[in-house]
Amino acid sequence: MTARESPATALDAAIEQVVGDLTVLHHDHLRGLLPPERAALAAVHRELVTAEDAVTYHRNALKRLSSGSYPVDTPLLDRLRRALHDLAQATATRDRLQEGVGAALEAARAATPAAAPADDELTPRDFAALLSLAGGGTMREHLLTHRVSVRTVQSRLIELPVFQRLEAHGLVTWDTSRALTVGQPVTLTETGRTALLGTRRPPAMATPVPARPAGAWPAPARHH
Repeated sequence: MTARESPATALDAAIEQVVGDLTVLHHDHLRGLLPPERAALAAVHRELVTAEDAVTYHRNALKRLSSGSYPVDTPLLDRLRRALHDLAQATATRDRLQEGVGAALEAARAATPAAAPADDELTPRDFAALLSLAGGGTMREHLLTHRVSVRTVQSRLIELPVFQRLEAHGLVTWDTSRALTVGQPVTLTETGRTALLGTRRPPAMATPVPARPAGAWPAPARHH
């Protein structure tokens, strides 16, 4: 949904504070990339946009009829009554959908994951996904359903919200020069490799005492 196709609604600013750019939200919705709460929000917001279009249409129709361009007679009064009735119905529908968008927005806000953890504070699920992708993976769009999935070279499915957190934190990347329907290779970034190695760093060892070369004089005995 482009900016021209998506006129502003009263809740657009509040929605973008939670989910970011609305154009991206609707694009990801069409591709099946959204978790359930955000998908529901995108769907009801699209309905609200249509309802706002209807309000604008009927308001403009009423404005034309009352502009003074038509003689005031019985047919005009009938058209004015119909236009006002249609505007009232469109407004009621818009208001009902605004309530639905508000409820969906609260659900999306409640389900919004916490900010991505620092590299040395990866959650077990994040680390498991990162470890699975160490050997590489593929992001692919299904030709029929248009759903996007990420799988490792071992064909393990990576949950999209987890993958998106890793990507948002700069731990993974993928080759966008290839078509998504063909498959875009997924790899760890330098930050991702560093994070992965950091979680597997062996414990510090005590500094070994250097061996004395052969033939060296014995160390003098210490007297207490």
